Amino acid sequence: MTQADPTTQAVPTTQAAPTGTDATASRLPAGPSPYFLGEAEGDKLVLFDQLFTLLTTSPQTSGQFDAFVTEGRPGQAVPAHFHRTTHETFFVLSGAIRLWVDDQAGGRETRILEEGGFGYVPRDTIHSYRIERTGKIFGVTSAGFTDFFRAVARPTDKAGIPEPAEFHIPSFDEMARQGAAHDVNFVAGYELFD
Repeated sequence: MTQADPTTQAVPTTQAAPTGTDATASRLPAGPSPYFLGEAEGDKLVLFDQLFTLLTTSPQTSGQFDAFVTEGRPGQAVPAHFHRTTHETFFVLSGAIRLWVDDQAGGRETRILEEGGFGYVPRDTIHSYRIERTGKIFGVTSAGFTDFFRAVARPTDKAGIPEPAEFHIPSFDEMARQGAAHDVNFVAGYELFD
């Protein structure tokens, strides 16, 4: 992380908290202050077969929003879920994803988003995505969403897409428990559609 003013002291670096903790440790600033990140910098977490790099979260934005990058190869769809208060965006930087959305009022759609494609998922919308072509997705959400990642993912210092030996797949029970605490509401038995 590069500071905005080279005459200021560096933001202290802490070790990331272990999986399943409340994970307040971060390499990001503790509060709102200007900062810069280079490529592959940020708080890195492995969840499933993907790397999530947190760029800014609720503490840095005074509770306004979270921003992160997801990297991965083609694989399984993320379990269908919705958020009662969180809005979520998907901007494809490279590669392609399939995004499913269901507004629970009869509006259901799936679409392939390629490089430069964008999808918006408002709160209370059941959704899922699957990486179709190796790439990166930039996401912005309501503040606090990434606390779920911190609670269920495995911290790593390694940049790039995880190799199979590095995958971290928490139990569905753990994901459901942490999801209930972090506004990630899984929809058991939900079938994705074409």
